[in-house]
Amino acid sequence: MAFRNKTKILDEFNPDIAVIQECESREVLKNKKANIGIDKYIWIGKNKNKGLGVMAFHGFDIELLTHNPEFEYVLPIKIHKDQTEFFLLAIWTQLVNKDIYESYVVQATRAFIYYKGLLRKENIIIAGDFNSNAIWDNESPKEFNHTAMIKILQKHKIVSVYHEKNLEEQGKEKIPTLYLTHDIQKPFHIDYVFIKKKLLESVSFFYIGEYSEYIKQSDHMPLFVEII
Repeated sequence: MAFRNKTKILDEFNPDIAVIQECESREVLKNKKANIGIDKYIWIGKNKNKGLGVMAFHGFDIELLTHNPEFEYVLPIKIHKDQTEFFLLAIWTQLVNKDIYESYVVQATRAFIYYKGLLRKENIIIAGDFNSNAIWDNESPKEFNHTAMIKILQKHKIVSVYHEKNLEEQGKEKIPTLYLTHDIQKPFHIDYVFIKKKLLESVSFFYIGEYSEYIKQSDHMPLFVEII
């Protein structure tokens, strides 16, 4: 929330593309005079102060592709600049109708089945807050739990940058991305960046923010990936 007060993180990372959950609409950012140099901004949300935003900088263009409203907070986006082209699925899974069996990883898994055409793209990036981990597999229908989702991605040769770089298994992560209610004693790994396995050799840098540096801004830590 209130990302306009936390935009220093953009100066620190200087991204080409930023995926921000619980972010204000462009209208709110403009009204609050938050000048953060966005070239292009795609945003969706029911609450103008708390939606999913994808920001482009440094001359990159982003285009919202055909979006299925059933998966409201899964945004299919084309990214391009000059001869560079990528496709992005920006993610923020949520609780639906207070039914855990229709929420979070179930949303993501069903969305990946629907957007299977995008998963076939060679330059596909999937990034965001999944609110999911293999440790909670028994809380979702087996065919739509975290492990099932990972298997779908693997069929398309899509892997988690974190797990590949750190040689860790799903559900056994050593570095958290979330400290629930800002509590250092409640660490979880629920935010991910997935890419085609063949792109791994092009990943020059991957970083998850540390508690001491970012907890005052959010209970979620920023994930940064550089692909050259």
